[in-house]
Amino acid sequence: MKTTIFRWGIGPLSVLCPALAALVWAGATLAGPYLAPGNMALRSDLQVLADGGHLSAPITTWPLSWGDIAASLDDSGADWRPEEIVALVRLRRHIDAQTVSGIPTFTAYGSGAANPQQIRSFEATPREDGELGVGFTYTGAWWATSLQGQWVSDPEDGDEWRADGSYIGVALGNWMVSAAITDRWWGPGWQSSLILSSNARPIPAISLERNSTQAFETKWLSWLGPWDLTVMWGQLESDREIPDANLFGMRFNFKPFKSLEIGLSRTAQLCGDGRPCGLDTIFNMLIGRDNRGDNISAEDEPGNQLAGFDVRWSSRVFDQPFALYTQWIGEDEDGFFPTQWLGQFGGETWGQWDALGTYRLFLEWSDTECNFRFYDSVRNDGDRSPGCAYNHPIYQSGYRFKQRAIGHSFDGDSSVFTLGTTLTDNADHTWIATVAIGNLNRRSARPSTTAEHKTRYREVQVVHRRPLWIGDVGVGLGYDYRKDTVTHVKDDEFRVFLEWGMNY
Repeated sequence: MKTTIFRWGIGPLSVLCPALAALVWAGATLAGPYLAPGNMALRSDLQVLADGGHLSAPITTWPLSWGDIAASLDDSGADWRPEEIVALVRLRRHIDAQTVSGIPTFTAYGSGAANPQQIRSFEATPREDGELGVGFTYTGAWWATSLQGQWVSDPEDGDEWRADGSYIGVALGNWMVSAAITDRWWGPGWQSSLILSSNARPIPAISLERNSTQAFETKWLSWLGPWDLTVMWGQLESDREIPDANLFGMRFNFKPFKSLEIGLSRTAQLCGDGRPCGLDTIFNMLIGRDNRGDNISAEDEPGNQLAGFDVRWSSRVFDQPFALYTQWIGEDEDGFFPTQWLGQFGGETWGQWDALGTYRLFLEWSDTECNFRFYDSVRNDGDRSPGCAYNHPIYQSGYRFKQRAIGHSFDGDSSVFTLGTTLTDNADHTWIATVAIGNLNRRSARPSTTAEHKTRYREVQVVHRRPLWIGDVGVGLGYDYRKDTVTHVKDDEFRVFLEWGMNY
């Protein structure tokens, strides 16, 4: 049997105490393959069903588990809006194709781009000028694997041969232990995430993740609702100031109500050549004892930490659905709590137009300066910290991997508004459009992956994807304008890309 799916792009403190307690509980479920970030239309369908109360699983920690999505989907009841019905039909097709066990799937895909996009959103677009790839995926009763290989033309980071998108995982009760090179996305944002996005290439990591996000049965913790937990230990590249540093990450998210999802996230760069990496180092990192003011010397300082929270709440006004979301990530710690905040705020609405299809519209603002402008104006103490976001005096390559920001795609000290929309018609043809306006690196801090000095930034992009008899095809056209306010040099360029993918 031959099936086709879209292939998107190229191819895991005290703020988390509840997550540590959650490790003692496990249920049982079948292992299932991952749903990686990158498909904005599919994510929109999942969010439509979640906001309508038809999908109980929390969905702001990517990759998701297809098995958990299938188990969390409730297609009963009579209170269905038009956009929920069509989202259910589309999602069922994906579930039927992705949750088959015992049958191998083979994949071929390729892309070509002129001036590939350097600042990526949730929608995966080519990172390089050209790529060809093949893959093999298999899901068993208690294990799953995906082996992917790519050849890349003239890569920015020098890696012509890659295995991005590969993983092997084993189910242990309700937990999946995996070794993976997969994209991740933590948070409710559509343009990016302040702590872990898919802007950079995927970081090789060993991870522990829940298979099923069902709620606790005990009355003491059942109020959390469905919950998810991810713990990862990743390996950064050798070509950096501290070669072969590690990346620790932990995220706990839960849904106490169908309209509310809360996430607690934490990451840390630590270890690496010439740095301590014993149990004492790891313990000090875990308890947040990693500042020199905590009687820690520069030689023994564990690492560079980020931690914070995000919230997404949905409702209706005059029967029109909407959602508001925010993410706050601290670049430092004070009294065992995050400080030096970066901020993200967004709002979205969605619905169904009979003549056109399902739409989603979002407006998102992110400010990646420590103690960002709005927060500082409320506190009124003039304590903004230029150059501190995603940078560190010891890990001087910063919170970056393969020359791209691991956190927000705009990197540090940037303030940008993004207006975006998705439209999926009745033939499963998808249109995605975004417009961004703001300033990059407005403190001219170094290093930065987006701009050397304060730069005015304007960007427009349109992407179209559709299934054809030769497979699934995507095409994109973009334009961005930049003006360096220090040198007054202007730079503008058009972008275009073409992608193709097919599964057998």
